[in-house]
Amino acid sequence: MPRNKKEAIAAGIQIAETKHNMHRRKPWHDYHRKGTYMLTMVVEGRQPLLGRVLSSASSPATTSPALAPATTPCASAQGIQAHVELTALGRAIRDEETPKISIIFPMVEVWKLCIMPDHIHIIVRVKEDMPEGKHLGQVVAGFKGGCSRAWWRLMPCTNVQGVVATTSPVSTTTSPVSTTPPPASAATTPAASAAGKNPPLFEPGYNDQILLDNGQLENWKHYLDDNPRRLAIKRLHPDYFITTHYVDIAEWHCQTVGNRFLLDLPQKVSVIVHSAYTDKDYAEYKQRWLACGEAGGVLVSAAIAPREKEVMREAMDRGYRIIWVRENGFPPLYKPSGESFDACSRGQLLQVSPWEYHMQRRIISREQCLKLNRLVEYIANH
Repeated sequence: MPRNKKEAIAAGIQIAETKHNMHRRKPWHDYHRKGTYMLTMVVEGRQPLLGRVLSSASSPATTSPALAPATTPCASAQGIQAHVELTALGRAIRDEETPKISIIFPMVEVWKLCIMPDHIHIIVRVKEDMPEGKHLGQVVAGFKGGCSRAWWRLMPCTNVQGVVATTSPVSTTTSPVSTTPPPASAATTPAASAAGKNPPLFEPGYNDQILLDNGQLENWKHYLDDNPRRLAIKRLHPDYFITTHYVDIAEWHCQTVGNRFLLDLPQKVSVIVHSAYTDKDYAEYKQRWLACGEAGGVLVSAAIAPREKEVMREAMDRGYRIIWVRENGFPPLYKPSGESFDACSRGQLLQVSPWEYHMQRRIISREQCLKLNRLVEYIANH
């Protein structure tokens, strides 16, 4: 059985291109087999029923993100600490429903739990192949059903809203997941009395990420630990994180994510490395481009050619301002991650795409390259 999409294609398995769907399973993977998974379940309508984010910023920003020194982080974003204060429902899911996973399915271990106001992430390890007729979807369905029954029981206690600012630092430590059975008094109400009468807590389906190596596992653990802080920054600095916000640039109607004030800065250079450049030409241009970034200017590029990627990689590492013009747009609910998230939170990155998001496996054409570079030059010169 192939482990990923690349192996599936190599084995001749046809993978149809479909509309973006966070709940779609991987057709090349056998969900009866052992493995490690990062699961995401979303509350119906994205209602913040599970908790609220409490945040604390060390100091307010005193300078516009677009005009602050390029090497100085935005203080109001960098100083934020945050955690999720769970509702009664959130606590019931953490303390009662999550431990039941390993009780009902002994071959499944819960390695990490992250409860956000309107969704849940769980990292689970299936230690051995499941018995015949059992698969991961049944584990998720049972967990979601238990959470729904807890919601029905606690429904009057689940109304919360938004991010609440605090004046004292708060901890971001995640408590270990308990594996002890819940007390008898915590048993959920019989499903029969509620079946067909109450709505489910979660949207249909779920998203899974198959974690194939320890590096992926550690990255996802860090991602979940940092989730409350990212949400707090996103809400406190919405201009950096507005998804599918459109900006008209010349004849292009572009999607943008990040600090749109970078478009207004007068000092910008286009990073385009032509095939005719000699090594000496490239070295001179690179020095000029990075000098612009050092002086507080913006480097604009589609980063298509290897040497363009090299320049933008160095600019990112140095913390310079960057406008990245990308061939693909942004999927629904997209948000930056990793270093892109941090660069957005400091006001140092804007991602721009003149085209809508797609899921096709294709090599960018020469015509598309020329169009992207034309957009790069326009942004840099206007």
